[in-house]
Amino acid sequence: MTAQAGDLLVEQIAPRLRALVPKSVKPVGAEDTEELVQDAIVIAAQMLHRVELSGKKFTPGNIAYYAVLHMRSGRRSQGSSRVDTMGIGTQLDGSSSVLSFEEEVGYDPELDEPITLGQLLASEHEDPSMEAARNLDWELFLATHDYRYGVIIKGMAEGRSLKDTATAQGEWYPGMWALKNRMAEDVREYLGEEAIAESVRTPQWKASINRDREKTACRADRRRTQQPTEVNGSRA
Repeated sequence: MTAQAGDLLVEQIAPRLRALVPKSVKPVGAEDTEELVQDAIVIAAQMLHRVELSGKKFTPGNIAYYAVLHMRSGRRSQGSSRVDTMGIGTQLDGSSSVLSFEEEVGYDPELDEPITLGQLLASEHEDPSMEAARNLDWELFLATHDYRYGVIIKGMAEGRSLKDTATAQGEWYPGMWALKNRMAEDVREYLGEEAIAESVRTPQWKASINRDREKTACRADRRRTQQPTEVNGSRA
């Protein structure tokens, strides 16, 4: 782009776009007006550059007009795909939509609060990657230590007492108890002092969700306790 075209863009085309875009282009998804104006200026600069290379005649009004038409049709400076899920054109066609996690999708009568999309998508189960990593650590630990450690852990997982596990394996109970204590020391040495605490600690992402739910429940409880009650047909 020549210096003359750059001055034309800044002094005549950009002011037109700042006046037209807020009135003519509807934001889609998380877009805002200022972002749309900047996008339109970039598109206008691209058009201006191509027109200059082709040697065609143009006016600032022409460039601004067609830049706004591109924006209204869903084209943006970074792309104009109509098959990309996040593409503006795809959303304008109604093929996809982008919603905030705070979007209300239902209502919980028990809590007297709306249900958000984020609450529906949040899994109550453990992160699969964390579970797989922990299983791998335990597999390596058991493979490199006394095989009876695996017997003790299996009994604990099945809800059996150490005495029942010792009896089922034909082991002496006091000896099995000492083995369990030794296993605890080996686990701390192998996995680290904080391993047990980390295994039961609530992940930060889940803690944030739980905190929001607790706040919602508390607000619902306060509203229920503050509601007036009827006494002999009158409200107290």
